[in-house]
Amino acid sequence: MKITDVSIDNRTAVAVLIFILVVMGVIAYTSLPRESSPDISIPLLIISTPYPGVSPEDIETLITKPIEKELNGISEIKKITSSSFEGYSIIQAEFQSGYNIDDALTKVREKVDRAKPELPTEAEEPQVIEINFSEFPILTFNISGPVGLVRLKELAEDMQEEIEKINGVLEVKVQGGMEREVKVDVDADRMLHYNIRFADVVDAISNENVTVPGGTIDVNASSFIVRVPGEYKDPLPIENIVIKMQNGNPIYIRDVATVSFDFKDRTTFSRLNGQEAVSVSISKRVGENIIDIAKEIKALIAAKQKELPQNIKFSIVTDESIDIDLQVKDLENNIFSGLVLVVMVLLFFMGVRTSLLVAISIPLSMLLSFMILEWLGVTLNFVVLFALILALGMLVDNAIVIIENIYNYLEKGYGKLEAAKKGTAEVAWPVTTSTLTTVAAFFPLMFWPGVVGDFMYFIPLMVIITL
Repeated sequence: MKITDVSIDNRTAVAVLIFILVVMGVIAYTSLPRESSPDISIPLLIISTPYPGVSPEDIETLITKPIEKELNGISEIKKITSSSFEGYSIIQAEFQSGYNIDDALTKVREKVDRAKPELPTEAEEPQVIEINFSEFPILTFNISGPVGLVRLKELAEDMQEEIEKINGVLEVKVQGGMEREVKVDVDADRMLHYNIRFADVVDAISNENVTVPGGTIDVNASSFIVRVPGEYKDPLPIENIVIKMQNGNPIYIRDVATVSFDFKDRTTFSRLNGQEAVSVSISKRVGENIIDIAKEIKALIAAKQKELPQNIKFSIVTDESIDIDLQVKDLENNIFSGLVLVVMVLLFFMGVRTSLLVAISIPLSMLLSFMILEWLGVTLNFVVLFALILALGMLVDNAIVIIENIYNYLEKGYGKLEAAKKGTAEVAWPVTTSTLTTVAAFFPLMFWPGVVGDFMYFIPLMVIITL
């Protein structure tokens, strides 16, 4: 076989090539992003619409059915499931497997926008939610201490800004704590007395709390931008806003309402061992290395902890990187153990030289596979590593057949180089055919439909690449 003859006649070049492949394979393996499972896009969108204080029957009639009617016009939707609860509507739109989730989001949002004019004006804005595993938090930590929830929230927001700068971080959410806001508590009796509507109060504040651009002024050869700052930095002047004129007399905000600098109503709570805390959750981008990101976050937390008083504590609550690191290491140990056992069996039955040659061929095939995985943008997860274990035994068969045939020619009196050429050439096509039959058996699995097929796609891909 020509490729064998060229390789044997240029042994030095092949040795250098092997060295280069080993180096590139090791680099590819160390740089591959680690994940617990493949990033699978689930073709399912959820449309949720709150409408507080409304019965399930009215929710179905007023909200669920108008949205469903519009969604039925999307031909790519496989199934629509809806549920109407008291004050809440949930609609699930399942698309055909393999359909682009971004296109699905666009079409669903267009249909929901079309349905909005038919929905009650009192209902809240419909939310289109995508089911995406990459958005689940990879690490969550709490900040606690006897400094008050306002200060804890400020510390969490400072950490949020720092963590968002880390490469690979998708989103940082802060939950718990208390946040300041300006409250305008209107008196219904006073509004009735002055014949003022609630909308009048809202419009008056909105119209005054703006910065107005004034264009430009040209002075000689210079041009200056003019702006009139009108946004309030202090809540007290809001009391002096004029709502409207009545019989020549101004009606102020203070005449019908009380203005205070208070706290927002809490919608999220976080506690650690019964003590009030603020929780920070971090999610990563698709295809990024979860272990490296978690290390950077932990280093940032440790540095921040040294700057703050001892009574303020950072506590890591969940850390997905630990479990993923353990899974990857366990599977790596399984691969290494399998390789050792294969070599031991070959050593026992076929001698030192055969076992060593096989021991070299298996890691080379795997390192080449890691290079291709990096080019394809595939992450290193338990499915990929499981497929490597599966391919481990298949790689041994061809090597044994070729080496045994070479020994057969050596026993006939041929020299080492001639035996290697003739022995390999004689079984080249049977070995190639045997490999292709295995590839052919796995190849249809790459087109397995549905979410399960998307998940299992990486097993035949990995086995085919390795073989």
